[in-house]
Amino acid sequence: MGASASKIKFRESLTSLTTRDVSPDDAPFWDELWKIPSSSDEVFELLTPSNARKLRDERFDNLATLFTQATAQLCQIVETPYTIYFDQALNCVRVLTRILPFLLEKGDLGENDPNVELLCWGDSLSSQGETNNNDNDDNDDDGKEKMKKRGSSRSGGNNEEEEQEPLALLVVHAAMHMMFLPQFTCDFYEEETGPDSDELYVSSSDSDSDEESSSEDDDEEREDETITTSKSQKSRQHHHTKQQQQQPVADKEKKNNNMREYSRTDREIQLEAGLGKVLRIKRGISIHPRPAAVVWAPGVGFTLDGKCLLLSNGSDDNMTNKTIITQNDQVLNPELAFTRKYDKNRIEVLRLLLAACSDPLFSPADEYNPLASRWMSIAVAADSPNASCLFYSLLNTVVSYDPSNSSFGGAKFASDTHVKLVELSAQVLCVLLDCGLSGSPVQYENKHGEAVIPVADAYESGFNVFRVLLARINRGRDLNVLFRGFVRLLRNAFESQSGILMNSPLRLDCYQELLVLLWKTLEENPLFLDFILTRCDVCELIVPICYLMNVSRKESAQVGLVHICTFILLKLSGERSFGVSLNRPFRTKLPCDLPLFTGSHADLICITLHKIVVSGSYRLVSLYSCFLTVICNFSPYWRSMVSSSPQQTIC
Repeated sequence: MGASASKIKFRESLTSLTTRDVSPDDAPFWDELWKIPSSSDEVFELLTPSNARKLRDERFDNLATLFTQATAQLCQIVETPYTIYFDQALNCVRVLTRILPFLLEKGDLGENDPNVELLCWGDSLSSQGETNNNDNDDNDDDGKEKMKKRGSSRSGGNNEEEEQEPLALLVVHAAMHMMFLPQFTCDFYEEETGPDSDELYVSSSDSDSDEESSSEDDDEEREDETITTSKSQKSRQHHHTKQQQQQPVADKEKKNNNMREYSRTDREIQLEAGLGKVLRIKRGISIHPRPAAVVWAPGVGFTLDGKCLLLSNGSDDNMTNKTIITQNDQVLNPELAFTRKYDKNRIEVLRLLLAACSDPLFSPADEYNPLASRWMSIAVAADSPNASCLFYSLLNTVVSYDPSNSSFGGAKFASDTHVKLVELSAQVLCVLLDCGLSGSPVQYENKHGEAVIPVADAYESGFNVFRVLLARINRGRDLNVLFRGFVRLLRNAFESQSGILMNSPLRLDCYQELLVLLWKTLEENPLFLDFILTRCDVCELIVPICYLMNVSRKESAQVGLVHICTFILLKLSGERSFGVSLNRPFRTKLPCDLPLFTGSHADLICITLHKIVVSGSYRLVSLYSCFLTVICNFSPYWRSMVSSSPQQTIC
């Protein structure tokens, strides 16, 4: 079937749904609908908002069957991920992405239609008739039942409770599973059976005898953790290293010093924030990404050569008695796994998850409640499938992206697809971090050294596993990855405007999402604020923030961006280290209408805020008091001013 013919056939099927009642048992019709080749653009073009609302309001039974069968298809593809059904699964994803916002428009946060409530949260799979869309009714039913059981990992309920899982939960859990479906959104991977079978615990007394002979090998295998191996593995590694040892002793000693410095820095950072100890508990819900091989990109917790650094904390004093060994020497994510060939499918599934979490958009802004959305509470629950893998995938996809390697004139060129994935990952992560209550930065581990959440905390109202994972980032290396990522991406705002066409990097369109992520990280993670103020050049963040505030000051659509920039400045200005750092000279040439001056970054902030007051949008008037607070906070540490700064401040 050609593209034009399939488009016509898809239009005819949608017309039938809006003009007549189609029985759920009409297998030929539904089979043909799901198997029609269609793209995301075609689905959105043909299923217009007016048609979607007409289907919801006049032919709700058809919409219910469409929603139920699409969900059942995704349940089956999760259980039996055969590649021949991937195109059909993509059709289901696209249709659900299109119709979900119109269902949520009349959900409990919208107009609260009882039919929508019953469809999304009632026992819809058992009450609606379903047909087999993969030419096998028995397999389809089995897949749905298995997905029901797999989708709910909450405290092991009985079978009757599991059979009553609502469609809303099945949709969200299916989307979370499909984020890491082999050959669909990631490569094949080996299932990790858990620490009991994969890890060996060695006491410090047993490993002391081999410590001296294996120290050089371990230092080559690690970046910033103290992870040792079993005696047999040590002897093999030592023998292999002897055969290939060519590196000078001086270089190895330098590397040892760097490792000790990393460990010392991590310990200092944690102690300064009062988080130097790791609490060990016997029972808890693991938040270690498993399987780690499916994470989409290197960055926080993952190195470029495929090592996962999240299992044990080398800077923790409590890890001296027991050390952890994995069968794969911690190389849980081979470099091949960091592939971009699945970006298109990842974008499709992320759009579905974003649509499922969009119900707060249909409630009044002044009545927004971060605990109200039941859809989002499913996605951020402690037992949400692949939540940890999704967090590190989204975060690392964003912070590891380098726009400077995507210029037209360079050898490397990032496709539009990957840029869209970066922007969508930032957007989805912002949404998931906006739900629930703040996460605790206190580190909990089980006896295997895995990060866990106490069961009592996991089932409290407002719990958000994504906020907990963000709050628990505590290694200096990971904090530095976050800082460098934010700096690199935010500087793209003016670097993409200042170069010639052939050499300028691609411009991103997600600066507001990046600023929200920066704000969330500052709020959630107590170590990050101290790290960027004491061990980084915070002025690298101030320059793009001031630039974005200046260029957005007249646009009504960018009022939110100026607000979040102001909140970031308020947060930073409350620290003495920030005021001292602002005395560094400002030498960057920005492509905007700021007056030329030779001064410090404190002058840059003052001049930028003055420009907003003088020629900014009237909708920014409510921020004027915040501007004065920012200046008052860092003014005691302001050593020298350019002539224009005090004049503008007085004005």
